Amino acid sequence: MDFNRLRGQPVQRDNNVSKLRAPEGSPGVRFNPPDTSSSGIARDDDKGPSTFPMANSSQRALSSRKKVVLEPGCSPLDWARLTSSGKNLRGIQPQDFPMKVDKKTLSLHNNRQDCWTVLKGRVYNITSYLRFHPGGIEEIMKCAGKDGTLLFMKYHAWVNYERMLENCLVGVYIG
Repeated sequence: MDFNRLRGQPVQRDNNVSKLRAPEGSPGVRFNPPDTSSSGIARDDDKGPSTFPMANSSQRALSSRKKVVLEPGCSPLDWARLTSSGKNLRGIQPQDFPMKVDKKTLSLHNNRQDCWTVLKGRVYNITSYLRFHPGGIEEIMKCAGKDGTLLFMKYHAWVNYERMLENCLVGVYIG
């Protein structure tokens, strides 16, 4: 088809989805348009209880948790801006990176002014991230000065923390 010839011409659309049919001879392919008679939009609650997230999903468990209102300037976009600012979020000298952190050293970094945690064998200085945490400071402080892998994975298994905290990486955990 010559798309250059069509440029500048109005697009003709047929919004009648009921005309959509599978080609003749297609094995069992069907399209049933959603019922939009009441509001113009199909809603999950029109068809009974939602099946997403699944009943045993950790995402469903999160919906019952208390919502935390973050202070202004603490959105994910603000965090991205801070991590790309060039500021030293590791809290260590560049020549000391990467550190080998043992359990005793990790346990010393357990407060809001100096907070380290371990996620899958890597040590992160999360001090700068505390106020950006969507679950609130109190929740993330449960991992302060210790290995937070299990707790983190329970609620955030899908989160790309390696990318999100890459500028906070202190080193490796040696136990």
